[in-house]
Amino acid sequence: MFPRRYITYVEATRHPWPNFIFLLPIVILYETAVWYCSSHHVDGVRNGADGWLRQNLAVYGVNLIWLPPVFLLCFYAFQSFLRWWSRPHENIETITGMILESGIFGMVLWLVAGIWSKGFLASGVDASSGVSSAWVTYLGAGIYEEAIFRLLGIHIILLLFPRNIFPSLPLAFFVSSIGFATSHHLGVFGEAFQFDIFVFRALAGLYFCAVYMFRGFGIAVGAHVIYDFIVSV
Repeated sequence: MFPRRYITYVEATRHPWPNFIFLLPIVILYETAVWYCSSHHVDGVRNGADGWLRQNLAVYGVNLIWLPPVFLLCFYAFQSFLRWWSRPHENIETITGMILESGIFGMVLWLVAGIWSKGFLASGVDASSGVSSAWVTYLGAGIYEEAIFRLLGIHIILLLFPRNIFPSLPLAFFVSSIGFATSHHLGVFGEAFQFDIFVFRALAGLYFCAVYMFRGFGIAVGAHVIYDFIVSV
């Protein structure tokens, strides 16, 4: 009645259940760290995309700070429920592979950044404000920038422009990447515009789009987090 339950590793990493398991500790760690920093009066730890998202929700009267992480986790939990019959059972092996892939993709982007220019801080964070608080921000960058610009941004464009009418995937990649680069200059903690850094971030956005589309959301988040951590060292 149902297709085969066995799926390859590549298919497993695209299934919502391993992605939920992969994302859960990252989201919990980030939100807990933000709460801890806030309780100790450390400001500016929320990533630009995260802060921008919450500021816009507040404009429309939504002040529930727990809404974005709960929505993200519930989305993958619900998707996992819908596809529960086809979930992979080798979760330890799958998650281990996702961590290794995240490290590889993060390292590749770091090498490219090193060739392009020294000292990129992908999330626009001044590390002198405190290494620990900067790392909290980098953690949030991987979660919410990927959620906004890849998980939501790409699929909204694909819905607006069906593939049989327009080359929607290149358009989605382009819009997502430009939005990703622009977001670092918005809001209270946005940084001054520099053309070369803007171009690099747009290209990095294209890179994360490709990772997301071909390797899945969890690996894109992991690669983003690891890249930001490496840059901050």
